[in-house]
Amino acid sequence: MKHTPYFNLLEALKEGCPLCFLVKKAAHKLMDSFLYESVNDSAIRKEIIASKGFCNRHAWQLQKLGDGLGQAIVYNDLIERHLQELTEINTSASLKELIKKVSPKKSRKKICMFCKQEKDAEERYLSVFWESFGDSEFNAQYKNSFGLCLPHLSAALKKSKDMELSKELTAIESKKLEDLITELKEYKRKHDYRFSREKLGKEGDSWVRAIEKFMGKKGIYEKGV
Repeated sequence: MKHTPYFNLLEALKEGCPLCFLVKKAAHKLMDSFLYESVNDSAIRKEIIASKGFCNRHAWQLQKLGDGLGQAIVYNDLIERHLQELTEINTSASLKELIKKVSPKKSRKKICMFCKQEKDAEERYLSVFWESFGDSEFNAQYKNSFGLCLPHLSAALKKSKDMELSKELTAIESKKLEDLITELKEYKRKHDYRFSREKLGKEGDSWVRAIEKFMGKKGIYEKGV
């Protein structure tokens, strides 16, 4: 029986890498909910303090959502705690200990709250992906879609328990990469002065799609493959 996550994934095939899209959408929803519903939740604020705030990527994504008051509450907690830790350093503290106290990143022991929630969403949809891949409707639409970015292709294959389906996915993605290379070559050809009068076709944004294919959507993966 098909359920909501299946249809979410099916719909997301229209948005480039479906896993990137759904993870990013889930993170945005969680951040929005946090600012407008949970910023005064003492348990959540303790969790944020314990993780030394957010990673750089999520801190600035959160900033773009606005709500200065909610974020002022969070950073008041974080900076007060940091000041307290700095004050507690006595004269016998080593330079290494001092540096660790000054840098929230170096002293962070727990993962950023939103990184964890993104990872949870990614794991859920990786499972849904393999549950859906054998479905004829999903498979047909997947073949005609952007497919997975290479980081999510790697993640999907690591989670696979079916060699035949893994081979099928790899074959589909290999064809997509071959087609993308063809478009990139055509894009380059039309930038040669000898052919510069030819109008760009679907290859016009091939270089942008190549970035997403290789790296994933902006704001999802810190590193490529």
